[in-house]
Amino acid sequence: MKNIVLLLLLVIFSENIFSQDKALPKNQMVSIQYEYEWKNEDFLIVNYRMPNDYCPYENYSGLDKSYLWIKKSIYDRVTVKNYRNIFVYADKLAAKKILDFKTHYNDIGRYFLKTFFDKKGSCYGVLVINKEGKYNYIIGEYSHIDIQNLIDSLK
Repeated sequence: MKNIVLLLLLVIFSENIFSQDKALPKNQMVSIQYEYEWKNEDFLIVNYRMPNDYCPYENYSGLDKSYLWIKKSIYDRVTVKNYRNIFVYADKLAAKKILDFKTHYNDIGRYFLKTFFDKKGSCYGVLVINKEGKYNYIIGEYSHIDIQNLIDSLK
């Protein structure tokens, strides 16, 4: 009987953990909207580049070419249209040449690194946030199908 009660409690506890939506607090949403110029779009997509010392190879060389490849190979194939797509770099100095503060930003206060992408051994990640602050993300390389799935999961 004791085992059955423990099993039942474990099932109820695990359902509650996995059923909770991940959402950002209101103050963080306001800050992200302001700092990254997210206005009327339904989704914000943050393409994140980890610090060089997290990645097993040099991930800050050829940033212009990398951006064009991601845009063409991934985002030209995403079917959702009303989103803001930004590229955020953990290493401000290594990304200095590409930072334009319109599409390419540094990670202010390393917020995205500390909150979502603090995993050594990885080079990239992507985060999708909807207008309600709900989010999903992937650490590692991603494809247009991954982006589409992240967006669909937040509709």
